[in-house]
Amino acid sequence: MQMTCPKCGAAVTGNMKFCRKCGASLQNMMQGQPSAQDQPNMYGQPSAQGQQNMYGQPNAQGQQNMYGQPNAQGQQNMYGQPNMQGQSNMYGQPNMQGQQNMYGQPSAQGQSNMYGQPNMQGQSNMYGQPNMYGQSQMQYGTVKPKKKSGLAVGIGAGVAVLAVLAVGGFFAFKLLPGMFKDPKTLFAENVVSVTRNFSDEFTDFGTKPVEAMVHLGMDDSKDSHTTTKITTIESDASGKDQEYALEQTYSYDSGSGDSAYTLSVSMGDASLGTGGVYYNGNEFIYSPANTSSPMVRYMLDESSAKSLGAYQAIDRYTLMLTGMSSEKEVDWDKQLEDFLEGSLAELDKKEFEKAKGDYTVFGKTQECDTVSVTVKGQEARDLMEGMIKLITVGISRGDDIDTKEIFGENETDDSISLTVTTYSYKNSPVGVVISSTKGTETYSINLSGYSSGKEKQTIIDVPSEKGKGLYYEDGVYSIDSGYEVLNKINFGEFSIVVDETGTINGLDRNLRGSFTIKTGKNTGKIHLQEDSFTGSISQEITDGKGQFVTEIETKEGHAKITTNYERGKLQEDKIKAPVFLPESGIDCGSDLDVLKENLNAKMLGDKAKSYSNFANMGNRNSLVRLGYVISLMTKNR
Repeated sequence: MQMTCPKCGAAVTGNMKFCRKCGASLQNMMQGQPSAQDQPNMYGQPSAQGQQNMYGQPNAQGQQNMYGQPNAQGQQNMYGQPNMQGQSNMYGQPNMQGQQNMYGQPSAQGQSNMYGQPNMQGQSNMYGQPNMYGQSQMQYGTVKPKKKSGLAVGIGAGVAVLAVLAVGGFFAFKLLPGMFKDPKTLFAENVVSVTRNFSDEFTDFGTKPVEAMVHLGMDDSKDSHTTTKITTIESDASGKDQEYALEQTYSYDSGSGDSAYTLSVSMGDASLGTGGVYYNGNEFIYSPANTSSPMVRYMLDESSAKSLGAYQAIDRYTLMLTGMSSEKEVDWDKQLEDFLEGSLAELDKKEFEKAKGDYTVFGKTQECDTVSVTVKGQEARDLMEGMIKLITVGISRGDDIDTKEIFGENETDDSISLTVTTYSYKNSPVGVVISSTKGTETYSINLSGYSSGKEKQTIIDVPSEKGKGLYYEDGVYSIDSGYEVLNKINFGEFSIVVDETGTINGLDRNLRGSFTIKTGKNTGKIHLQEDSFTGSISQEITDGKGQFVTEIETKEGHAKITTNYERGKLQEDKIKAPVFLPESGIDCGSDLDVLKENLNAKMLGDKAKSYSNFANMGNRNSLVRLGYVISLMTKNR
C-alpha cells in the first residue's frame, strides 16, 4: 500500500522522518500511530473533533477533565486542559485564540513559546524543535545561523580590541619598561638594581682563591646530608718530603636544623686530633682537637637558634660570633627612595638623557640602552656621595665601613664634571659607570652586577689614582667549549687570578685551569719568600663525588694538594656532639662575650680591630669564614 503524507498527500517511504515536500513529521505514521486528525496526544494537546487525550477526557462544552474541574466558558485549569475561550493556563496547553503559555505548547496563531514546541505558523522557537511549515529544525535538519545585530557585532569587536590592547600593554610593560618611565626614575632604578645584584654576589668574595689554595671551600644547607673532604698535602718545599692530611666533614639535618663541622689533622701516621663545632637544638658545643683542652658550651636563645637553623655549621658559627641570628638584609626600596629624594632631588628629569652605548656583558662587547646625567659643583658632590653610599651599603650589608682607602676623598670642585651612565642589556640593568672629568683627564669607576641562566658577572673597578685602587671580578661566561670561570682580585700590589674552563651541569663540574698570585711582598702574617707564583687547578665532580687537585711550583719546591670529595646521606654520628662534662668543660651560659673570649675568636667580631672591615663584608665572604676556621685550628688551650 502506497503511503502518503497526512498533510499534503505527497508519496513517502517507510524510512522517511519528514515529508520532503512540506516538511511535516512522519514519525507517528511510521510507528503505526493514527493520523493527525485522530491521534491522541501525550500531554493533553487539543484533540480535533473532541477526541480523547492522554491526561483528560474530551472537553466538549466544558466537560470535566482528569486533573481539574470542567472548563465552562474557558476558565483557567491547573494542568493545562484547553480553555474554550483561550484563557491562559499554568502549564502551557494551547489557548484557542493563541494566547501565550508558560511552557511553550503550540499557540493557535503562532505566538512564541519558551521551550520551543512547534508553532502553528512556523515561528522560531528557543530549543529548535521542528516548526510546522518548514522553519529551522535543530534536531532533524539544518539550522540556519542567527543573525547578530549591529550592536552585538560592535560590542564583540570592542571586546576583541580591548583584549589585544591589554595583552600588548602587558608585554610592552614587561619588555619595554624604559618607554613608560621618566628617565630620572629609570636611572635611579638602574643604579639600585646593579648595586643590589653586585651586593648579592660580592658576599662570595675570596671563594675561588681559598678553594684553589687550601681546599677549604664551605658547604651548604640544602637537604639533609654529610659531605666529606679528605685532603692530602705533599710538599718538598722545606728540603724534605712531608705529607699532611686534613679530613673535613660537613653535616646538616634539614628537619631538625642541627648542623656540625669537624676537622681532623694528621702528619704522616701521627694524628694531631679532631676538633669541631656542633649545633644540636639550642646548644652549641665546641670540641677542641687537643684533648687536653676543655670543651666549650654555649646556649642560644630560642629565636636565634631557630633563625640560625637555615645555615650550615661554618656560616652559623660566623653569624653567632658576630652577634647575628641571620644575614643582614638591605632595604633596597628605601635605598631607592633615599637616592631619589636625596642625591637626585635637585635634578630635573630633563637633565637625564637616553641613548645607546657599548658595554662588556659576559666577556663580549654589546650595544646597550643607556641613561646618563652630567652635573657639576654641589650636585656632583651629592651624586658622588649617593653612589658611594649605595656601593658601601651593598658591600657591608648595611654596616658603616670606611671606604676612603678604596675610593679616596670625595673632592669635587666646580671645574669637575661628573657623568654617571647606566647600561641595560635586553631590558635588564647590567652596569653603572661613574666618570669624573677635569680638563682632559677622566677618572672612572665601573660597577657591574648581572646574571642570566648559568652566566654571571660581578665587577668593581676603582683605578689606583685614588687610594689603593681595587679591581674585583667574579664571572661565569659561556664559551665554545662550555664555560669560563674567572676570578680576579687586585688590591694595590696584591693580586690573584683564577681562570678555569670546562663544563657545568647542575652541581656537576669538570673544570681545569690555572692561578697566579702576586704578593708584592705585602702579605701580612702570611710569609712568602717569592713575590709571585703560579699553579694549576682542576676539579671533577659527578653525582656528588669527585676530586680537586692543586699543584704549585715555586723556587722553594713543589707542592700538591689533592682532595677527594663525597656528598652523601646524613651520618647521624657526625652531627651529634660529644657529651659535655661540666666539671671538665667551660659553660658560657648565654654570654656571647665569654664565648668569644674562650674561643680566641674575638678579633674577627670586634669592630675595634683592624679586621673589622673584612668581618663586616657579609657572612658569605669566604675570607671571613676562613678566618673563623683558622681560629678553630690555632686555638691554644
